[in-house]
Amino acid sequence: MVTVHRPRVPLPRRFGPVTVRQGGLDDDLDAINRGNPMWWGKDFVAERIATSPPEDPWYIMVAEVDHAPLGGAFLFETLVDETRAHGLPGVKAEMPDDDQASLATALSWECSQVGHHRESVLDLASVDDALVTSLRTRSVSAGITLEPLPDDADDATWREIYDMQRPIWADAPDADGARDQMPYPVWRGFFPDPSYVLVARRDGTPVAANMLMDRPKDDALNILFIAVTREARGLGLSAALMARHAQLMRDAGQHHRLYTQNMDQNVRILRSNDRVGFRVESGYLDVAYDLAANRPTR
Repeated sequence: MVTVHRPRVPLPRRFGPVTVRQGGLDDDLDAINRGNPMWWGKDFVAERIATSPPEDPWYIMVAEVDHAPLGGAFLFETLVDETRAHGLPGVKAEMPDDDQASLATALSWECSQVGHHRESVLDLASVDDALVTSLRTRSVSAGITLEPLPDDADDATWREIYDMQRPIWADAPDADGARDQMPYPVWRGFFPDPSYVLVARRDGTPVAANMLMDRPKDDALNILFIAVTREARGLGLSAALMARHAQLMRDAGQHHRLYTQNMDQNVRILRSNDRVGFRVESGYLDVAYDLAANRPTR
């Protein structure tokens, strides 16, 4: 059962011509977010809610107003109050890096700009088979094989990969200070089948993995996370995993593009992206509101 929780702040809230109300999956969320480049689709949201543990609530809030800037302001104020009600430290949001008007608005609300991601895309038809062979050969010379999860992977096999990548999550430059790894049911829900995970093994033990998820808004694939254990770094495994996985997905014939997002400071993975053939297509900014540094809203 898919459950959207009721916020702790009383809703609906009315601010003159603006009404902030509780939303749900029965709302036409795709229409509400039409034109929003950060929106991945209602189905994507529904899948994330469905796989989340009951103790990790999801909320959908909708601002109904004729004047969009006012609607955004009061929706943000309501979100901050809801965050405070849960005792959480702050709010983080993303926006296209070419949307200077939204950035100016966020800064006027006492948000801070805390990061920048580059979004890159790889045309799977352009995958260089000779490069894949070269990268795989280097891995083999280090005693490492690249292999998808078996088609009949059981829960223990999935959990082995989850447990391997879990401590790496907070260590990755793209984590941007995050410390809490997603719960196992949420992580597992990103993968429709085992082909979405490619594993690097040494003596049968997983030492790295490339994990893909569907990107419904573009009918494409997206890298969820590349995890490389400390003892396996410096062997080119990020590039090898990305290139081989792209090759396998190309040969399967169901997808044509692969996207990834990385922060500017993640120099190593950006270098690997270039080597595999990704090209930067767009970018987005991270902004954050620190509740401890700012006064309460109304």
